[in-house]
Amino acid sequence: MLGKVFKAYDVRGKVPKPLNEKIAWKIGHGTADFLLEEALVTGRTDPMSRTIVIGRDARDSSPGLSQALCKGMRDRGAAVIDIGLVDTPMVNFAVNYLDCGGGVQVTASHNPVGYNGFKFSRAKGRPIGSGSGLESIRDRSAVADPARVDSVEAFFETRDLWEPYAERILERLAQDVPEGLTAVRGRPLRVVVDASNGAGGEMVSRLFKGVEGLELIELNFDHTIGFKHDPNPLVESNLDELREVVRAERADAGVCFDGDADRCVVVDENGRTIGGDLLTAWLAESILGGEPEGKAVVYDLRSSRIVSERIEALGARPIPCRVGHVFMKDSLAGSHAVFGGELSGHFYYRDMFNADSGSRAFVSVLAGLAS
Repeated sequence: MLGKVFKAYDVRGKVPKPLNEKIAWKIGHGTADFLLEEALVTGRTDPMSRTIVIGRDARDSSPGLSQALCKGMRDRGAAVIDIGLVDTPMVNFAVNYLDCGGGVQVTASHNPVGYNGFKFSRAKGRPIGSGSGLESIRDRSAVADPARVDSVEAFFETRDLWEPYAERILERLAQDVPEGLTAVRGRPLRVVVDASNGAGGEMVSRLFKGVEGLELIELNFDHTIGFKHDPNPLVESNLDELREVVRAERADAGVCFDGDADRCVVVDENGRTIGGDLLTAWLAESILGGEPEGKAVVYDLRSSRIVSERIEALGARPIPCRVGHVFMKDSLAGSHAVFGGELSGHFYYRDMFNADSGSRAFVSVLAGLAS
């Protein structure tokens, strides 16, 4: 059963078969076993090294899976901090902000209704995938047996981290647009956001409502009613409503997030989709700012030549990378690049711990529109 849900970069499967709360307990136990051992190997003995952050998306099955995952972790002796219904990038932020031993987000990302899964990270939010620990978690999970475990009642806490998360993201907005969003156009930006009835609605509401110079037009923000369309913005038909509203409202742009808001797709004022490679080149401009010399940008090697040519024209160094968040994150960390982008709508930032972040990408979109 475990072999069916462990993929190259995460756990993913239909609920309740093959993924259910019994399997979630085993995976929680295996994940804690892996992360606790890794902490010891790296020489960490502080309490936070034995603490794991858990977040979850808005799917109906996420609370139950999260609770079972948490119990498995605590039964293995790991402390758990539950940060609730959040976007996946917020879990990565929390692992770094709290200096925890690792984190897990309960999510099936862009998969349709009926699916769920887990995304894993280790200390500093560094990725866990095939070849970097995921097989070990799978093998440890396979032998975990609740009948042979004496619960140690490890520490558990729920914590609200929206305030520090918002502070970090809005600091980046002030940094990228120091003159403010209305300086160039002389009016507020009108942006339609389709949250795909997922975690993006909570994230945008918490972080961007009330931002001066921004007029948000909300689509599919209610995460309690199920998906109006599949939460995959790469499928063109899932953008139909967004396109219509952008044109009808005469908005400056539209943004669609996937189910856990770690990726986004942008349409222009005419409702035309901006490809991931062109978006990488455009967003790079606001990240590089007026001092591109010596900076690097990582880009999806499947991109058109315009990406590398534009990065070079801006005065920065383009670095091609194979597809996959593990490779992109490692490439950013290894090259000290400031930004990276994939055709899939994942955008990576050094100032977000070399991870992909839909909230940070939204800041870049606003910066591009305001310039």
